[in-house]
Amino acid sequence: MNGIIFGDSSLSALRDALLSAAPREAAALLLAGRAGSGDQTRLLVREYFQVPSESYQAQERLRAVIDPSFIMPLLKRARKEGLSLVLTHTHPFAEEAQFSPVDDEGERVLIPSLFARTGDCPHGALVLTSKDCSARIWTQAGAEPRYLAPVVEVGRDVRIHEPNHSRSVAISHRYDRSVRAFGAEGQATLASLSVGIIGLGGIGSVVAEQLAHLGVGRLLLLDPDAIEETNLNRVVGAARKDIGRSKVEVAAEAARWVNPQVETTAIQGDVIVSNDARHMLSSDFLFCCTDSHGSRAVINQIAYQYVIPTIDLGVRIQVRASAVESVTGRVQMLAPGLPCLVCDELLDPEEVRRDLLSGEARARDPYIVGAAEPQPAVISLNGAVASLGVTMMLSAVTGLPVAARHQLVLFNKGVVRAAAADPSPECVVCSLRGVLARGDTWPMAGRPS
Repeated sequence: MNGIIFGDSSLSALRDALLSAAPREAAALLLAGRAGSGDQTRLLVREYFQVPSESYQAQERLRAVIDPSFIMPLLKRARKEGLSLVLTHTHPFAEEAQFSPVDDEGERVLIPSLFARTGDCPHGALVLTSKDCSARIWTQAGAEPRYLAPVVEVGRDVRIHEPNHSRSVAISHRYDRSVRAFGAEGQATLASLSVGIIGLGGIGSVVAEQLAHLGVGRLLLLDPDAIEETNLNRVVGAARKDIGRSKVEVAAEAARWVNPQVETTAIQGDVIVSNDARHMLSSDFLFCCTDSHGSRAVINQIAYQYVIPTIDLGVRIQVRASAVESVTGRVQMLAPGLPCLVCDELLDPEEVRRDLLSGEARARDPYIVGAAEPQPAVISLNGAVASLGVTMMLSAVTGLPVAARHQLVLFNKGVVRAAAADPSPECVVCSLRGVLARGDTWPMAGRPS
């Protein structure tokens, strides 16, 4: 989705802090990364800075004027880091958030100076009331602003704020039982979503089928491989006639068979290749259903760099001497405020390095010997973990009451256990010291080709 994207609950915190100044207007400046360009621009909020009382030239009921001495250091930082500024203020007594003539006049004066000092970076403005918000963006100097919607908070929950109106969508009777679980608003949210699935094998194919049943509006499917005979024991929708076809084509066809209204985009590519991974950046939600450390490292970085909530899924069947010792599954949501795969030490750096090598470089590497051994895979285990992952997504976007955002499945003990940890403030991925919300201002992970 386009719009302004906040991490965790920072929008709620910002709103509460600014409205505490009522009956006077209050203001803040936001530093934001960005993704896309032109009409497809997203502003990704990294930090906000509330204007202190001594930094107002005027702070009244209908206007707030900020002293330039407060703005200049943030302008300098924006220029240095290639970030955008979002001018934010409140309308304490309004119900709907609308830009006033006073706002228009003030921004006509200020916005040209922002472009003069930061180059071609787009800049935005945001108005907050107690119940509403409205945003707009300038993509070039001298042009008129355009409205930017929605405003989204991405954390353990994903809250989508549609400015100035509530979503009104006709809900098909086929979703009657789903609506009874999470309401018409939840169903409308699902219909509005574009969900990316990376890896369309034993887990990803089940996820795609379930999302089609649930009425998700659009599926973006990414996988480099074709169906082989050994996939037929677990890839949903695949039959012998599909051997040799791309997994994404088979998954797209199966999803449309379930729900003819779902829009599908099938991309036969590898997420490790940054040009292929870039196709997934228009997603509102991602599912990581891959089985390599390198691909999961790339997706982990995308989740935080572009503030796209992601569910990472996996099943491990430990076999020794031809006997199964243990079966475990893992379901983890990746989003601001939640620890990433690096924080939880779930990525092997050496495996990541090997996976990210090109075929030619891998052949030259003296430390890589032999080929990867195929791992055991059972459809019922994949299905159980896929279902937990889809349910976690439903909780995040519709409010379905499922508290855990990291679950461990101990199949041999019959236990699903919630795991809890805090993100590292020094993490190279999910902290402000890392790539959090930097978007296109930072290189993507992976290799270029």
